[in-house]
Parts: sequence; structure tokens; C-alpha cells
Amino acid sequence: MGEIMKTAIVSTEVAQMVGKKHSDLLKDIRRYIEQLGKGKIPLSDFFTESVYMTEQNRTMPCYLVTKKGCEFIAHKLTGQKGTEFTARYINRFHEMEKDLMNQQPTEIPIGEVASYLKVMDRVAFRQNLAPYKIAENFKKVSEQFGVQLTEDFVKVPEYEQLTLDEYSASGKGNKDTDFLVEVTSKQFRVSI
Repeated sequence: MGEIMKTAIVSTEVAQMVGKKHSDLLKDIRRYIEQLGKGKIPLSDFFTESVYMTEQNRTMPCYLVTKKGCEFIAHKLTGQKGTEFTARYINRFHEMEKDLMNQQPTEIPIGEVASYLKVMDRVAFRQNLAPYKIAENFKKVSEQFGVQLTEDFVKVPEYEQLTLDEYSASGKGNKDTDFLVEVTSKQFRVSI
């Protein structure tokens, strides 16, 4: 939910932007959701149901509206209202993106990052992920936390080993000359 909050705005704010009563906007959004549902289009790409607290401490329904959801609403508006709303939501999402970019990676203690990377490495190793793929993931996470690694940190091999099933599926395998040898439950390709 926290990630959605960083990439969506609350329908109450959208209602103010479009100059509508929030209850009317909720009716519109519910109608859009019904139509999207009939088309089997993922709703979370546009709207996510939520609640907010009023000044009287009452819980009221609202929606978190993604950038796509704002674009959807903007396309339903015409004239001056449509133009103003489009400009406002574009500015608002640019502000949010700027805020996300300005977040300091030091907000998460480096020990927690290191622990996360250890767990990630163990999981990847257990899943027999290729070493260069593990290194790519490690580099991505490190860079998200402001740790810059050298360009050559990830060395992609010139070739990648295939299992017999992958080799056969590629159409290169020859059933007459290839066979499977099992040695301590590992598979090897042997050509004659």
C-alpha cells in the first residue's frame, strides 16, 4: 500500500482538481471500474479502493488514482476543465516523481541492506540462478541505495549452459546421437 501511495493521488485531491464534488467523482470512478471489469482490464493499473479520515474522525471511501487513472479521467473531460485537470495532474505526478528521486538512500540502515542482499544471494543460489544473474541483481539493489559499482562488476558469460530439455526444445538437439547420463542427480549432455 505504501508503494501505491507514492505513485497515486487520493480521489479527494482529484475531485478538487476537476472541480467536482467527491461523491460525484466516486460515482464516475465506480462506473469506470465496472466498465473496466467487463473488459477484464486490471483495475489496479488505474484505481485502488481505499479510505480516508474526515475531520470528524469518520472513515470515508475514496480511491487511490494512479497516473493512468488520471489520464483516464482526463480523457473523459472536455474543454477548459479537461485542459486544467490534465495540467494539474501532470504537475502533481512530476512533483511526486521528483520527491521519489530526491529520497536519500540513507533512510534505510546499511546493515539492513546488507542483510537483504545476503538473503537475496541465498535464495538465488538455491534456485540455481546463474552467477552473473545474481551479480546483476546485487548491482541493481546496491545502486538503489546509492552504492555505485564498477561497470565490469557483472561479467556476462559468452555462452550459457542449457539443460537437456532446453537444448532439445531449441531444436538443436539430435535424438539419435544425444542421450542423458545421470551422475549424482545432475544432468549432462553427451554427444557421440
